[in-house]
Amino acid sequence: MADENDDLIPPSKPLFPVTADDIVDNALQSLDEQQAREVTKKAADEVVRIAVEKRKAEYRTDRAQEEMRNLINNANLLDEKVGDYKINSTFETATGTTSVEIKKSKTNFTLIVGGLMALLLVILIFVFLKG
Repeated sequence: MADENDDLIPPSKPLFPVTADDIVDNALQSLDEQQAREVTKKAADEVVRIAVEKRKAEYRTDRAQEEMRNLINNANLLDEKVGDYKINSTFETATGTTSVEIKKSKTNFTLIVGGLMALLLVILIFVFLKG
């Protein structure tokens, strides 16, 4: 009867899937004391490295946010005092860099309005000369 039960279970596959945690747990349990100390030291070093990187990322994010606020304030001041301007800025953030361009140009609007007025004037002159 025991032989019949053994035939039901495929020998090459476990009953339950093996997870990455299972593999790590099994590997850690098979370490001797010296190996366990070395692994613990490496893990502690990695935890410290990750914590330092996290703080650096938080600092870069805070710094970038402050610089962006200053950029917006400067753009608002330029809006009040200057007609045309263009600001390019790059910020280092936690996930990379962010490039920002802010520009304001009244010149294009003025040129378009002036061109339309000139065109209207030419049309009016043409109509009066023809009629």
